[in-house]
Amino acid sequence: MPEHAVLITVTGPDKPGLVSALSEVVAAHDGNWLEGRMANLAGHFAGMLRVEITRESQADLLNDLESLVSSGLSVSMQPISDQPVEDEKDGHDVEMDLLGQDHPGIVRDITQVLSQHGVSVQSLDTTIEEASMAGGMLFHAKARLRVPNHVSTITLHEKLQALSDSLMVEIAVADID
Repeated sequence: MPEHAVLITVTGPDKPGLVSALSEVVAAHDGNWLEGRMANLAGHFAGMLRVEITRESQADLLNDLESLVSSGLSVSMQPISDQPVEDEKDGHDVEMDLLGQDHPGIVRDITQVLSQHGVSVQSLDTTIEEASMAGGMLFHAKARLRVPNHVSTITLHEKLQALSDSLMVEIAVADID
């Protein structure tokens, strides 16, 4: 039987064994865990994963995943295509690293510039850290970006640098080999 991909999202109060329980349910339906992202955010678990599974097994997988709701989790599953989106084929990957004084609007302002240039955010990790020497809090963001081929890494860096003074942040952008 042909395999198909599904995207599963899980959120709820974090506790030991959640990922194990999730992997047990996937394995019980002969699902192949292809990739995933999991995080603990302020004591709450947030996870998403891509699983390969036959169409015939998808309904049973969803029923068993929903049994995790009794432990306080919210679970959803949707079929997805394994075909790359057209924009993903035409582009290059870069890393962005941002560090500066924390204040509202940093992510909004940065992502507006990215969107204006057709850049897709592949992953974004943000944290707040204490600024031990200067006092206050520092906002730190690391991102993997998919940049259209018609936009050079240098151009993207220049556009982001134009924002860095007004946002009071340092931004570095580099090609991923």
